Amino acid sequence: MAKRIFLKIKSISHNIFHNITATRADGRVFEKFDNKTGLIYFGAVDQRHDEVIIRGFTSSSTHQDNHFSVGTVDDYNVSLVNRSDAVLDDNGNVQFNNWIIASIELKTNLDLPHIFINANNQNERHFKSFFKLYPILSKINLGIFENYCEEFTSRFSMFSAPADVIKAEKIFPSASSRVIASHLWPYSVEIQQGYVYVYCSTEKVSYNDLSGMLNIGLWLARHIDSRIEQI
Repeated sequence: MAKRIFLKIKSISHNIFHNITATRADGRVFEKFDNKTGLIYFGAVDQRHDEVIIRGFTSSSTHQDNHFSVGTVDDYNVSLVNRSDAVLDDNGNVQFNNWIIASIELKTNLDLPHIFINANNQNERHFKSFFKLYPILSKINLGIFENYCEEFTSRFSMFSAPADVIKAEKIFPSASSRVIASHLWPYSVEIQQGYVYVYCSTEKVSYNDLSGMLNIGLWLARHIDSRIEQI
């Protein structure tokens, strides 16, 4: 039974989602952006055979990476992908997700807590798998050391393991939250295992999204690399 469900999901994910989202128009947007930023466009990649795969919580045994780019920007290793997947919800119905993801490799070798900053406008079902995968993460009641601006607290929620709350707030103090509030919206970000992942849940790839996600991702990477040395 489980195997049949798996094959059904994978078949739907590949045959339907790939045909809907992996359009020539999306590819042209990626290629235009890559030409501007110096990234290399690879098109669709197969997680079974390609070693360079963006991880993060959207990575699964059924996901399809329809457009993939990689390169170096501002001395940071960067990857971009348009990823689609089909998953079963609690009622046994197939739910379709489509993401643009920007991945930036951090330079620091110091230990970082697993942190998730979620845009409050996002549909909860898009991140349901995240909280199932990491049940230890809980919402941080910000304000241990200083007050955070209303623009940030109204737009975003920050999550970490209870033991990492203080360190998470030290990495993202009030001053940094003002930049995040202005420039991360409406995206979400995950910091895990030496990478910054910026997520955009959307059915259509746009140049503005690719540019905005890369810019804030690079800012976050520089900020984290600098901040973690001071803690």
